Amino acid sequence: MQATRSPWFWTFTAILAAALYLRLASIHFGLPALNDPDELMFELGAVKMLRGPTLNPGWFGHPATTTMYVLALVDILVFGTGYLAGWWPSVGQFGEVIYADPTWVILPGRIAMTLFAIATIVLAWRLAIRLFDRRAALIAAAILAASPVHITWSQIIRSDMMACVFLLLCLHAALDIAERNRWRDHVLASLWIGAAIATKWPFALSALAVGGATAMLLIERRTTLRQALLRLVAVGAMSLAFLFLISPYLLLDYPTVVRNLTGEGQAQHLGSTGGTAWQNAGWYICGPLSSGLGIVGLALLPVGFIALFRHRRALLLIAPIAVSFFLLLCLQSMVWERWALPLLLLCAIIAGAGVCWLVDRTPPRQRFIALLLSLAVLLPPLLLRTQADARERMNDTRQIAAQWARRHIPAGSTVLVEHFAFDLLPQPWHFIFPIGDAGCIDAVGLLHGKTSYAPIDQARGTRANVDYGTMAPARRANCRPDYAILTQYDRYRREARAFPAEYAAYRELIARGRIVASIAPQRGAVGGRMVTIVAFPKTK
Repeated sequence: MQATRSPWFWTFTAILAAALYLRLASIHFGLPALNDPDELMFELGAVKMLRGPTLNPGWFGHPATTTMYVLALVDILVFGTGYLAGWWPSVGQFGEVIYADPTWVILPGRIAMTLFAIATIVLAWRLAIRLFDRRAALIAAAILAASPVHITWSQIIRSDMMACVFLLLCLHAALDIAERNRWRDHVLASLWIGAAIATKWPFALSALAVGGATAMLLIERRTTLRQALLRLVAVGAMSLAFLFLISPYLLLDYPTVVRNLTGEGQAQHLGSTGGTAWQNAGWYICGPLSSGLGIVGLALLPVGFIALFRHRRALLLIAPIAVSFFLLLCLQSMVWERWALPLLLLCAIIAGAGVCWLVDRTPPRQRFIALLLSLAVLLPPLLLRTQADARERMNDTRQIAAQWARRHIPAGSTVLVEHFAFDLLPQPWHFIFPIGDAGCIDAVGLLHGKTSYAPIDQARGTRANVDYGTMAPARRANCRPDYAILTQYDRYRREARAFPAEYAAYRELIARGRIVASIAPQRGAVGGRMVTIVAFPKTK
């Protein structure tokens, strides 16, 4: 009881409260429009399972099965709350409400992801205590609480944060194996590995933690090589068993799995095509890690690795996973900020260890002041960037374009949109949306039909993006809007050499009309992408 009332505990509680505030304050950004299209994809997977009812979400690209399970539970909770409150008398009416305004399910889903993000801070804090001490844990928690990258992906429905939770749970179980070597801990580690893979494929690297724990047992002569190998084989078998128990349709619906993985495994992606391994390494170091840890936090990593070598358990558990994730990221053909999240979590712990190593080099009486100074140097740059990012999210170019459209587009117009502009649905326009082989479809009719992801996935095919540029060329002639709100044109213009056909499609479209508005992002003030609004002459 005394330990829970210590200043360390209350300081950590304050950090958690601040972390929660920083994530919830702007979590409603964009709504009812969806600025991240994948949020709708995950939600449609959850809706499909509830409609069945079935455990088959119909999409396995990440595979994100656990994420869609959580969203399905959130949807049930939202429906039950609204039903008891009298907001909707039936499941059918609830469906009409959420297809007209997805805020009802997207916002609770985002809050659920935020709770998983807070769980990563708690688990990282606890892991740092076990591997190092309370000072390192406090530094790691503070960095993650204020990290702009961690905050950004705490507010979006995706599988990454949940996968990070399972990774950290596996690290805790692996540490239990190293300390006690019980079968129970091997089973738990296998469960978390299976859950991690069912959430995001690359998190199979979580298994390296068990390998590190086994290596520690061998080094300390607390097990034999034969016993160690048998238990590693058992962990591998149990992990696969838990994976297919959690997500059985990875086997039962393997044709969909293969098709989804083919779509995910593109050699290039608009805005995210990588380079050589060295170029990718530079991108992650100068991008997500620098932004997520701050320049000072990044500079602490070499010192933190020195501290790792002084703590065998930490070295064998954290280093293999951190190095493997970094190498995996460098060797990919694409680069994404969110892919660096597991690395960010581990680097925050390593940076915390680095601070403690430096603090311990100061006179004992000055160490508390040195710890406070380190926080004073680490946190302000992160918080300033976090504040700027929040302003950008709350003032997105797509919502500014929607305001322009309401003022200037006349009633009865046919409007082509490339993003999920649910905020424009009440307008007296006919909306069309470009989807792959289907061409420009009636967006409102699709929503009134309460579509699942299956027809969208079928029309999308293996396309990485759904937009006018990737729409089947044979379908373009029938796509005749009065106005087009283009959110992808400028991105293709910037990468015209990599996507010549897509850029040519936009040039041909724009040549038929005239650009009447362009809304550009402004660093620290307006977020999103360049939006180009084109008006077309009326056809007779």
